[in-house]
Amino acid sequence: MFGLARGRGILIEKRGASQRLKKKIPSLKGIKMKQAILLAGLICAAYFAKAQTETPTLRTPPSGVIETYKIVNGMNIRATVFNVNDGQRHRVAIVIHPGGYKGGLMQTNVAQDLSQHGFMGVAIEYRLAPPHLEMNSPAHPFPGQNNIHDDGHYPEQTDDVRDAIVHYRNDPRSNGQVVAIGGSAGGSHSLYLAATGTPGSDMPDLAVLLSCGVSNLADPNQWALQCVPDETCPHSAIANYLHISDPAPRPPAGSDLELGQDASPTDLMHVGMCPFWAMCSSKDALGIPTSTGFNIHSYNSDNTEGPLENGENGIVPTALAIGLRKSTAREPEAGSFKATIVDVSVQSHAFDYWDQVKSEVIPWISAPIPPQPVYGAETSFRSIDP
Repeated sequence: MFGLARGRGILIEKRGASQRLKKKIPSLKGIKMKQAILLAGLICAAYFAKAQTETPTLRTPPSGVIETYKIVNGMNIRATVFNVNDGQRHRVAIVIHPGGYKGGLMQTNVAQDLSQHGFMGVAIEYRLAPPHLEMNSPAHPFPGQNNIHDDGHYPEQTDDVRDAIVHYRNDPRSNGQVVAIGGSAGGSHSLYLAATGTPGSDMPDLAVLLSCGVSNLADPNQWALQCVPDETCPHSAIANYLHISDPAPRPPAGSDLELGQDASPTDLMHVGMCPFWAMCSSKDALGIPTSTGFNIHSYNSDNTEGPLENGENGIVPTALAIGLRKSTAREPEAGSFKATIVDVSVQSHAFDYWDQVKSEVIPWISAPIPPQPVYGAETSFRSIDP
């Protein structure tokens, strides 16, 4: 007996029989190749099955549902809610729109964006100071602010934000945790509730302020700023919001000053407030560096340089003065705050730079909520101000 190699098999010849018997036996090489093909097929099938059942990191954006969170004199104050219908309860992210305290629409694109990252995204509207066109009928469902003769002066706007926080904290779709994300005037409202609210009730658990509108409504540096055509003027926006006369370039006095102080988040900040993140862009609008507490230039909408602003009475120095700690941690820490100047190439205000910062903001607002610190007595900026 002997073997002759032929192609993929071995020919076995048996001599001495009346007829030559030939039998082709598969080679070892052939067996290995078939096994490899079979194994590759099984791996591909398993991978495909896993891909079909795995939940992607980004969820499919849900459609927004407009609902009423509050009724004032028959007027529905609404929100657009984006929630993943997965049967689970989600942390709520309330998105509070900009608009100089007198305009603006629900910031639905940001709320929908947040819903893809595990949040119940809630874009709210709130009553506005005059002319409040977006809240008037017929733009707003009847009755609007014009129909109920409501001009949305302080404290009505912050009352609405407060009620939104309470409403959605107790919503059956919520896990009881609420984050506030505000741009410009909405940032000011977010900080106000972070400073005045009660933990577990109307205080957000975390707050993000993108270009906080005005944090200190009595700041003489804010009132001294000269208005720019076609730009929101800080002191006229404050006067309209507070329903007082505009004494610029001088700050308000007497009862108007007291009202401005009562409405100022910086005057109400204290060491027991929730962690917050204040930011403005490197080329932000007039008054925003002053409000945030950065001594940098503001910029005009045509990208020309504005004045060098004085932030000595803004958020950052005030927070440090009352004993809050500036944090650089990736996760929120009790008794601390974050402050960032976002580097941009053209004038960017409020949610204009959301896409640039969300990759850092979303992990921060998704992290575990730190326990609130316990202090013997709350210390506010006003209580230590001589």
